[in-house]
Parts: sequence; structure tokens; C-alpha cells
Amino acid sequence: MKKLTVILLAMLLAAGVFAAEKKTVIKFASVAPDGSTWMNIMEEFAEEVTEKTGGAVEFKFYPGGVSGDEKDVLRKMKINQINAAGFTSQGLGEVVKEVRLLNLPFMFNSYKQIDYVMEKMSPFFEAQYQKKGYTVLGWPEVGFAYVFSKDKVESLEDFRKVKMWIWGDDQLVNSLFKNIGIVPIPLALSDVNQSLQTGLIEGVYGSPLSAIAMQWNTSVKNMLNIKVANVPGGILINNKTWASLTDEQKKIIKEAGKKHFSKLTQASRKENEEAIAALKKTGTKISDIKGQEDIKVLDEVAIKTANDLVGKFYTKAQLDEMLGYIAQAKKEEKVK
Repeated sequence: MKKLTVILLAMLLAAGVFAAEKKTVIKFASVAPDGSTWMNIMEEFAEEVTEKTGGAVEFKFYPGGVSGDEKDVLRKMKINQINAAGFTSQGLGEVVKEVRLLNLPFMFNSYKQIDYVMEKMSPFFEAQYQKKGYTVLGWPEVGFAYVFSKDKVESLEDFRKVKMWIWGDDQLVNSLFKNIGIVPIPLALSDVNQSLQTGLIEGVYGSPLSAIAMQWNTSVKNMLNIKVANVPGGILINNKTWASLTDEQKKIIKEAGKKHFSKLTQASRKENEEAIAALKKTGTKISDIKGQEDIKVLDEVAIKTANDLVGKFYTKAQLDEMLGYIAQAKKEEKVK
């Protein structure tokens, strides 16, 4: 009897060790600040996954850019130092260049247009990420990007006088600024606040919510009332980590992601609208480009920038496909 008890105890201990070995901690990085809506909803997502997997899968978050810029995070994901991350269009485009189609300037002007294009094109993008070693868990968006500056911008002449920041060596934004006649100043995201304070830069671009979350609004008190670009977001997990999970765990993560990342997109849209009102209350002035000729030039810049990037980020056929979807979405909006 004693021998049987010892054997059973050994089996239980072995099972405990095996269970411990099977526990997966997914290290997740994001540039979103801790306490932001983005991170709060990510925490909710993680809690649901941990609960439904019986504690077998947990997430450890590294928010606020503590793991570095998005390029740094991608390097860490390749060596499995970071397993998953939330990215803006810049980081997403480092892996699959075609995704920058979603980020082309002055192309989208409504959420319905974005939703329509994502419905049509996300399967293609997801297949491309698989080929590059990543699984897409969801597409929570950042929002429409606007220009924020120290001085009021009411014309292209005003705009060209602004010392604009550019995030690193972003070719898309660089092409846009070049076509407008602006020579931007490249900086890491983490250097923006200090550079605004010292006067190295005088203008930034991002969603209204990002401007508040990053505290840019304390230095730049003018916002140009033009949706410069849609800024998509995406959640990627490297395939090495994904392959280590059971089919049931993958299903739980996918289902939780679908729910929470959709919630995140809706929250982002709502809070970006609220952020504009909050910016106004704290002294931010909203301005418009007044001259019709300048508006016409921006329309021309949009087409030129899109065409300039053919062969660099995407093919002409892919660009035409997306433009066709946008045109169809606009047509349906008019009907309704």
C-alpha cells in the first residue's frame, strides 16, 4: 500500500511539473501608455484568455514603448524576446509593405469606408503576415491622423513653414511631405516631446487621442482640421509562440480577440471624437485650409503620393483594387 501511495504521489508531482512546463506567458509590447484605453482593453482581453485557458496562457505587458520603437519590437519578436505586440501602420508595414495601402494620405474620410476596405482586404494581408512568420490576432485601429502644430496652419504656405516631425525613416510620410514641399525632421517616437519643448520640431501628426496620451497637446496648440490619413493598427504574434499553443488555446485567443479588439476600435473612434472636444476645452485651436486652390493641390498630392509608392509598397493592381473598394463604399454611403 505504501509503495502504491509513493507511485501515485510521484505521478501527481510529475503531472504538476508537466502542467507547469506547459504554462505559456506571452510577452506583449505596445507603444500605448499604461492606463490608456488601448492598454485597459488589452488587459481585459488577457484576463479572459487566462480565465478560459485555466491559467495555461498568460500575458505580460510592456506598455509605453519600454521595449523600444516598433522596429525594435519586431527585432525582439524575431528572437522571441517579445512574443506579441500591438503595432501602428508603420510597424505593420515593416513586415508586410502592402498594408500601407490602408495608410495612404487623404484617401479615407469615413469609418464606413475603412470598414468596407478592411472587410475586403484583411484576408489578403493576414495571408501575407503568415508567410512572414506572424499571425494576425486582430485589427484595432488607431484612428484618423491630423496635423498638430505650434502655429496656426490655414494654407499650404503656412504648412511649409512648420518644422514637421517624421517617425523615423517612414517612406510613405516622407513622400507625402516631399510632395507638399516640406522637409521633415526624423525622430523616434520617444524623442518627440523633448524635441517639441526645445523647438527642434514644431509640428506632429497623429490621432487626437494619441496627441493627448503622448502629451503633445501641451506643446502644440493648433490642429489642422483635415483627416490626413487613416492609421490602422494590428496585433501580431510570432508563429513560434503561436505554434506552441494548443488548438483550443488558439481558438480561445481568436474569439477573445475578435470581441475585445472590435471593442477597442469602437472605443478608439468614440474617444478620438471626444478627444477633439477635450483639446478645444484645453486651448487647442482648430483651423482649416481656406483656399480652394490649396485644397485642389492636396487632392493632387494624394494621387501623386499613392502613385509614387507603386513598386515600393504595393503594385498598381493592388492600389487600383483598394481605390475601387473606396469608390464603392462612397457610392453606398450616398445611396443611404
